[in-house]
Amino acid sequence: MKSSILLLFLIAGSLLAADPAVVPAADLAKKWKRTKSLTAPVEKLRKGLSVEVDGRATAALEVKVDADTACSFQNIQFKLDSAVLDGAATFAQLTEIATAMKAAGTEHFVIEGHTCDRGEDGHNLSLSQQRALAVREALAGLGVPAQRLVVLGFGESEPAVANIDEAARQVNRRVQIFRKL
Repeated sequence: MKSSILLLFLIAGSLLAADPAVVPAADLAKKWKRTKSLTAPVEKLRKGLSVEVDGRATAALEVKVDADTACSFQNIQFKLDSAVLDGAATFAQLTEIATAMKAAGTEHFVIEGHTCDRGEDGHNLSLSQQRALAVREALAGLGVPAQRLVVLGFGESEPAVANIDEAARQVNRRVQIFRKL
């Protein structure tokens, strides 16, 4: 089963490597790899709800991240109202993310799930957690150690833009990844 999933990721990645919506691994790796510089990282505290690996336990969690490493992915898509990953661009992007994370050495990352304002607050929070968990599981399937990936769900609590129309809601349905400090 895992080998067939990996094959699907590799095929999707090769077919869509030139897709402009897919952020290349080289660009992500530059952003995420910790380098010695004269400036300190821009520390940001992320407070959200995390789902444990078994998918059952939910806990409030505070994580320090480097705000300059934020990457938002609207091209990671899910089936309607579910945490099932969907679409060739999704698998191509996840392949690029996994490649970049492996190139970043031993860095740890925070994967955040966000939703729009459609639906009940509790449902959206749970959905955002499950979607972030699905991304972590997919990345683990591509060779990124799961222990390097922290999952947080925010539901609709942190919109990127005001939820005034469907185009804005689409922007707010996203997966965001930071390098953990």
